[in-house]
Amino acid sequence: MSSASRSDPMRGGGRATGGRAASRGDSMGGGGRATGGHVRLEMFNSLWAMEDLPWHAPRPWTIAEQLDRLVESGFDGVAVDLGARGRPEADELAALREHRLRTAVFAFIRDGADLDAALRYADTIGADRMVVCGCLFDHDLAAVSKTVLHWHRRCAAAGVAMQLETHRNTLTDDIRTTTRLLRELDAEVKLAIDLSHYVCGSEFPLPPTAEIEGHLEALFARAESVQGRIATRCQVQIPLGFPQHRAWEELFQDWWIRAFTAILRRRDHDGSPEPVMFCTELGTTPYAITDRDGSELSDRWADTLTLRDRAEAAFAAADPFERPASSR
Repeated sequence: MSSASRSDPMRGGGRATGGRAASRGDSMGGGGRATGGHVRLEMFNSLWAMEDLPWHAPRPWTIAEQLDRLVESGFDGVAVDLGARGRPEADELAALREHRLRTAVFAFIRDGADLDAALRYADTIGADRMVVCGCLFDHDLAAVSKTVLHWHRRCAAAGVAMQLETHRNTLTDDIRTTTRLLRELDAEVKLAIDLSHYVCGSEFPLPPTAEIEGHLEALFARAESVQGRIATRCQVQIPLGFPQHRAWEELFQDWWIRAFTAILRRRDHDGSPEPVMFCTELGTTPYAITDRDGSELSDRWADTLTLRDRAEAAFAAADPFERPASSR
Protein backbone atom coordinates (compact mmCIF):
# COMPACT_ATOMS: atom_id res chain seq x y z
CA MET A 1 0.00 0.00 0.00
CA SER A 2 2.72 2.42 1.01
CA SER A 3 6.21 2.88 -0.28
CA ALA A 4 9.33 3.44 1.77
CA SER A 5 11.15 5.04 -1.15
CA ARG A 6 12.68 8.51 -1.06
CA SER A 7 10.27 9.56 -3.83
CA ASP A 8 7.37 9.81 -1.40
CA PRO A 9 5.47 12.86 -2.66
CA MET A 10 5.00 14.22 0.86
CA ARG A 11 8.74 14.62 1.46
CA GLY A 12 9.10 17.74 -0.58
CA GLY A 13 6.17 19.58 0.97
CA GLY A 14 6.35 22.24 3.62
CA ARG A 15 8.46 25.29 4.26
CA ALA A 16 11.93 26.11 3.15
CA THR A 17 14.73 25.26 5.53
CA GLY A 18 16.27 28.00 7.59
CA GLY A 19 19.74 26.60 8.10
CA ARG A 20 18.75 23.52 10.09
CA ALA A 21 18.50 21.08 7.19
CA ALA A 22 18.82 17.50 8.39
CA SER A 23 20.92 14.92 6.64
CA ARG A 24 20.98 11.18 7.15
CA GLY A 25 24.20 10.28 8.84
CA ASP A 26 25.53 7.15 10.50
CA SER A 27 22.51 6.53 12.69
CA MET A 28 24.35 4.27 15.11
CA GLY A 29 27.71 5.99 15.33
CA GLY A 30 26.40 9.52 14.94
CA GLY A 31 23.33 9.11 17.13
CA GLY A 32 20.95 10.86 14.78
CA ARG A 33 20.74 13.24 11.85
CA ALA A 34 23.11 16.17 12.05
CA THR A 35 21.85 19.67 11.34
CA GLY A 36 23.57 22.92 10.58
CA GLY A 37 22.78 24.09 14.11
CA HIS A 38 24.21 20.94 15.70
CA VAL A 39 20.80 19.72 16.84
CA ARG A 40 20.10 16.21 15.64
CA LEU A 41 16.91 14.38 14.81
CA GLU A 42 16.76 11.01 16.51
CA MET A 43 14.43 8.48 14.91
CA PHE A 44 12.78 6.04 17.30
CA ASN A 45 10.18 3.37 16.64
CA SER A 46 7.85 1.78 19.16
CA LEU A 47 8.18 -1.97 19.76
CA TRP A 48 4.39 -1.99 20.04
CA ALA A 49 4.32 -0.80 16.43
CA MET A 50 6.33 -3.89 15.44
CA GLU A 51 3.93 -6.43 16.89
CA ASP A 52 2.32 -8.75 14.31
CA LEU A 53 4.91 -7.85 11.67
CA PRO A 54 5.94 -8.58 8.99
CA TRP A 55 2.69 -8.21 7.07
CA HIS A 56 1.15 -11.48 5.81
CA ALA A 57 4.13 -13.51 7.07
CA PRO A 58 3.83 -17.06 8.46
CA ARG A 59 5.29 -15.94 11.80
CA PRO A 60 6.02 -12.59 13.47
CA TRP A 61 9.50 -11.22 13.99
CA THR A 62 11.17 -12.07 17.28
CA ILE A 63 12.31 -9.19 19.49
CA ALA A 64 15.87 -9.67 18.19
CA GLU A 65 14.61 -9.56 14.60
CA GLN A 66 12.60 -6.43 15.31
CA LEU A 67 15.72 -4.69 16.61
CA ASP A 68 17.69 -5.92 13.59
CA ARG A 69 15.13 -4.32 11.26
CA LEU A 70 15.41 -1.02 13.13
CA VAL A 71 19.19 -0.98 12.90
CA GLU A 72 19.14 -1.94 9.21
CA SER A 73 16.63 0.84 8.50
CA GLY A 74 18.68 3.55 10.19
CA PHE A 75 16.68 4.07 13.36
CA ASP A 76 18.48 5.50 16.36
CA GLY A 77 16.35 4.12 19.14
CA VAL A 78 13.48 1.98 20.30
CA ALA A 79 10.58 2.86 22.60
CA VAL A 80 8.95 0.27 24.85
CA ASP A 81 5.26 0.77 25.66
CA LEU A 82 4.79 -0.87 29.05
CA GLY A 83 1.10 -1.42 28.31
CA ALA A 84 1.64 -3.28 25.04
CA ARG A 85 0.54 -6.90 24.59
CA GLY A 86 3.99 -7.93 23.38
CA ARG A 87 6.08 -5.94 25.83
CA PRO A 88 9.33 -7.81 26.46
CA GLU A 89 10.61 -8.37 29.95
CA ALA A 90 13.21 -5.77 30.83
CA ASP A 91 15.95 -8.38 31.29
CA GLU A 92 15.23 -9.82 27.84
CA LEU A 93 15.59 -6.45 26.17
CA ALA A 94 18.64 -5.50 28.21
CA ALA A 95 20.39 -8.63 26.93
CA LEU A 96 20.08 -7.29 23.38
CA ARG A 97 22.01 -4.06 23.98
CA GLU A 98 24.59 -5.03 21.38
CA HIS A 99 22.24 -3.46 18.86
CA ARG A 100 23.37 -0.09 20.29
CA LEU A 101 19.92 1.42 19.90
CA ARG A 102 18.97 4.10 22.40
CA THR A 103 15.95 3.24 24.53
CA ALA A 104 12.90 5.04 25.86
CA VAL A 105 9.99 3.94 28.03
CA PHE A 106 6.37 4.91 27.32
CA ALA A 107 4.08 4.34 30.29
CA PHE A 108 0.57 5.01 31.58
CA ILE A 109 1.06 6.33 35.10
CA ARG A 110 -1.65 6.52 37.75
CA ASP A 111 0.40 6.88 40.90
CA GLY A 112 3.80 6.58 42.50
CA ALA A 113 3.79 2.79 42.32
CA ASP A 114 3.33 2.89 38.55
CA LEU A 115 6.14 5.40 38.26
CA ASP A 116 8.43 3.24 40.41
CA ALA A 117 7.81 0.24 38.15
CA ALA A 118 8.44 2.29 35.00
CA LEU A 119 11.68 3.70 36.41
CA ARG A 120 12.89 0.20 37.34
CA TYR A 121 12.20 -0.93 33.78
CA ALA A 122 13.99 2.13 32.40
CA ASP A 123 17.00 1.48 34.59
CA THR A 124 17.25 -2.15 33.48
CA ILE A 125 17.18 -1.36 29.77
CA GLY A 126 19.29 1.80 30.08
CA ALA A 127 16.55 4.22 29.00
CA ASP A 128 17.32 7.89 29.55
CA ARG A 129 13.86 9.24 28.70
CA MET A 130 10.26 8.43 29.54
CA VAL A 131 7.03 9.51 27.90
CA VAL A 132 4.20 9.52 30.42
CA CYS A 133 0.49 9.26 29.77
CA GLY A 134 -0.91 10.61 33.01
CA CYS A 135 -4.00 8.80 34.23
CA LEU A 136 -5.19 11.53 36.58
CA PHE A 137 -8.76 12.74 36.28
CA ASP A 138 -9.27 15.74 38.51
CA HIS A 139 -10.87 19.07 37.62
CA ASP A 140 -8.38 20.80 39.91
CA LEU A 141 -5.68 21.56 37.35
CA ALA A 142 -3.39 23.06 39.98
CA ALA A 143 -3.42 19.76 41.89
CA VAL A 144 -2.83 17.77 38.69
CA SER A 145 0.06 20.07 37.78
CA LYS A 146 1.63 19.57 41.19
CA THR A 147 1.50 15.78 40.80
CA VAL A 148 2.93 15.86 37.26
CA LEU A 149 5.79 18.11 38.39
CA HIS A 150 6.50 15.67 41.23
CA TRP A 151 6.70 12.81 38.70
CA HIS A 152 8.94 14.89 36.47
CA ARG A 153 11.38 15.64 39.27
CA ARG A 154 11.44 12.04 40.45
CA CYS A 155 12.35 10.97 36.93
CA ALA A 156 15.04 13.66 36.74
CA ALA A 157 16.52 12.46 40.03
CA ALA A 158 16.77 8.98 38.48
CA GLY A 159 18.55 10.34 35.40
CA VAL A 160 15.47 10.01 33.18
CA ALA A 161 14.02 12.93 31.18
CA MET A 162 10.23 12.81 31.42
CA GLN A 163 7.79 14.16 28.84
CA LEU A 164 4.00 14.33 29.16
CA GLU A 165 2.15 12.86 26.17
CA THR A 166 -0.99 14.24 24.55
CA HIS A 167 -3.21 11.15 24.58
CA ARG A 168 -6.88 10.23 24.73
CA ASN A 169 -8.37 9.11 28.04
CA THR A 170 -5.57 10.72 30.05
CA LEU A 171 -5.16 14.09 31.74
CA THR A 172 -4.36 15.60 28.31
CA ASP A 173 -7.45 14.06 26.70
CA ASP A 174 -8.90 17.35 25.45
CA ILE A 175 -6.81 19.97 23.64
CA ARG A 176 -8.66 22.89 25.27
CA THR A 177 -8.18 21.49 28.77
CA THR A 178 -4.55 20.74 27.95
CA THR A 179 -3.80 24.35 27.00
CA ARG A 180 -5.37 25.46 30.30
CA LEU A 181 -3.24 22.86 32.09
CA LEU A 182 -0.09 24.25 30.47
CA ARG A 183 -0.77 27.60 32.10
CA GLU A 184 -0.65 25.86 35.49
CA LEU A 185 2.12 23.36 34.73
CA ASP A 186 5.72 24.24 35.55
CA ALA A 187 7.60 25.24 32.40
CA GLU A 188 10.19 22.51 32.92
CA VAL A 189 7.57 19.89 31.98
CA LYS A 190 7.51 19.50 28.21
CA LEU A 191 5.18 17.58 25.90
CA ALA A 192 5.45 14.56 23.65
CA ILE A 193 3.15 15.64 20.82
CA ASP A 194 0.83 13.01 19.32
CA LEU A 195 -1.85 14.93 17.46
CA SER A 196 -3.69 11.85 16.20
CA HIS A 197 -5.55 11.61 19.51
CA TYR A 198 -6.91 15.13 19.23
CA VAL A 199 -7.80 14.89 15.55
CA CYS A 200 -9.86 11.75 16.09
CA GLY A 201 -10.94 12.23 19.70
CA SER A 202 -12.26 15.75 19.09
CA GLU A 203 -13.22 15.21 15.44
CA PHE A 204 -11.19 18.12 14.12
CA PRO A 205 -12.67 19.71 11.00
CA LEU A 206 -10.66 19.97 7.81
CA PRO A 207 -9.28 22.57 7.63
CA PRO A 208 -8.99 23.17 11.39
CA THR A 209 -10.53 26.35 12.75
CA ALA A 210 -8.42 29.32 13.85
CA GLU A 211 -9.37 28.50 17.45
CA ILE A 212 -7.96 24.98 17.12
CA GLU A 213 -4.82 26.28 15.44
CA GLY A 214 -4.30 28.62 18.38
CA HIS A 215 -4.40 25.70 20.79
CA LEU A 216 -1.94 23.80 18.59
CA GLU A 217 0.52 26.68 18.70
CA ALA A 218 0.37 26.57 22.50
CA LEU A 219 1.20 22.85 22.40
CA PHE A 220 4.05 23.32 19.93
CA ALA A 221 5.57 25.95 22.21
CA ARG A 222 5.91 23.26 24.92
CA ALA A 223 6.83 20.37 22.61
CA GLU A 224 9.92 18.28 23.29
CA SER A 225 9.29 15.40 20.89
CA VAL A 226 6.87 14.35 18.15
CA GLN A 227 5.13 11.02 17.54
CA GLY A 228 4.39 9.66 14.09
CA ARG A 229 0.87 8.55 13.31
CA ILE A 230 -1.68 10.11 10.95
CA ALA A 231 -5.37 10.28 11.81
CA THR A 232 -8.56 11.60 10.33
CA ARG A 233 -11.46 12.98 12.34
CA CYS A 234 -12.99 9.48 12.38
CA GLN A 235 -9.98 7.10 12.46
CA VAL A 236 -7.04 7.38 14.83
CA GLN A 237 -4.62 5.59 12.49
CA ILE A 238 -4.96 5.43 8.72
CA PRO A 239 -2.99 3.52 6.09
CA LEU A 240 -0.81 5.83 4.01
CA GLY A 241 -1.17 6.60 0.33
CA PHE A 242 -4.95 6.42 -0.02
CA PRO A 243 -6.09 9.39 -2.14
CA GLN A 244 -9.08 10.12 0.12
CA HIS A 245 -6.66 10.74 3.00
CA ARG A 246 -4.14 12.94 1.23
CA ALA A 247 -5.36 16.20 2.79
CA TRP A 248 -4.89 14.73 6.28
CA GLU A 249 -1.40 13.51 5.40
CA GLU A 250 -0.47 16.99 4.18
CA LEU A 251 -1.93 18.58 7.30
CA PHE A 252 0.11 16.37 9.63
CA GLN A 253 3.27 17.09 7.64
CA ASP A 254 2.73 20.81 8.14
CA TRP A 255 2.05 20.32 11.86
CA TRP A 256 5.28 18.34 12.26
CA ILE A 257 7.23 21.13 10.58
CA ARG A 258 5.69 23.63 12.98
CA ALA A 259 6.38 21.44 16.01
CA PHE A 260 10.02 20.94 14.99
CA THR A 261 10.34 24.68 14.32
CA ALA A 262 9.14 25.45 17.85
CA ILE A 263 11.51 22.91 19.39
CA LEU A 264 14.50 24.15 17.39
CA ARG A 265 13.63 27.75 18.26
CA ARG A 266 13.81 26.83 21.95
CA ARG A 267 17.06 24.89 21.41
CA ASP A 268 18.54 27.97 19.73
CA HIS A 269 17.35 30.26 22.52
CA ASP A 270 18.78 27.96 25.21
CA GLY A 271 21.97 27.18 23.30
CA SER A 272 21.15 23.48 23.73
CA PRO A 273 22.44 20.75 21.38
CA GLU A 274 19.97 18.18 22.81
CA PRO A 275 18.67 15.91 20.01
CA VAL A 276 14.99 15.94 19.05
CA MET A 277 13.10 12.64 19.15
CA PHE A 278 10.55 11.58 16.55
CA CYS A 279 8.92 8.24 17.37
CA THR A 280 6.95 6.41 14.70
CA GLU A 281 4.13 4.60 16.45
CA LEU A 282 1.85 2.74 14.05
CA GLY A 283 0.07 0.41 16.42
CA THR A 284 -1.07 -3.12 15.76
CA THR A 285 -4.78 -3.98 15.99
CA PRO A 286 -7.11 -2.48 17.06
CA TYR A 287 -5.32 0.72 16.02
CA ALA A 288 -4.59 -0.71 12.58
CA ILE A 289 -7.69 -0.88 10.36
CA THR A 290 -8.56 -4.41 9.24
CA ASP A 291 -10.82 -6.10 6.71
CA ARG A 292 -13.66 -8.46 7.61
CA ASP A 293 -11.18 -11.33 8.08
CA GLY A 294 -9.06 -9.36 10.52
CA SER A 295 -6.21 -8.71 8.06
CA GLU A 296 -4.62 -5.27 8.19
CA LEU A 297 -5.24 -3.07 5.14
CA SER A 298 -1.63 -2.00 4.70
CA ASP A 299 1.95 -2.95 5.46
CA ARG A 300 2.65 -1.07 8.70
CA TRP A 301 6.39 -1.55 8.35
CA ALA A 302 6.41 0.08 4.90
CA ASP A 303 4.23 2.88 6.32
CA THR A 304 6.68 3.27 9.22
CA LEU A 305 9.57 3.78 6.82
CA THR A 306 7.52 6.32 4.90
CA LEU A 307 6.83 8.26 8.10
CA ARG A 308 10.54 8.09 8.92
CA ASP A 309 11.32 9.79 5.63
CA ARG A 310 8.58 12.37 6.09
CA ALA A 311 9.84 13.21 9.57
CA GLU A 312 13.31 13.82 8.17
CA ALA A 313 11.81 16.10 5.50
CA ALA A 314 9.78 17.98 8.14
CA PHE A 315 12.85 18.43 10.33
CA ALA A 316 14.84 19.71 7.36
CA ALA A 317 12.06 22.20 6.57
CA ALA A 318 11.79 23.48 10.14
CA ASP A 319 12.98 27.07 10.49
CA PRO A 320 13.86 28.15 14.05
CA PHE A 321 14.21 31.76 12.92
CA GLU A 322 10.64 32.00 11.64
CA ARG A 323 8.38 34.15 13.78
CA PRO A 324 5.76 32.22 15.81
CA ALA A 325 2.27 32.29 14.33
CA SER A 326 0.98 34.33 17.26
CA SER A 327 3.34 37.20 16.41
CA ARG A 328 2.58 37.40 12.71
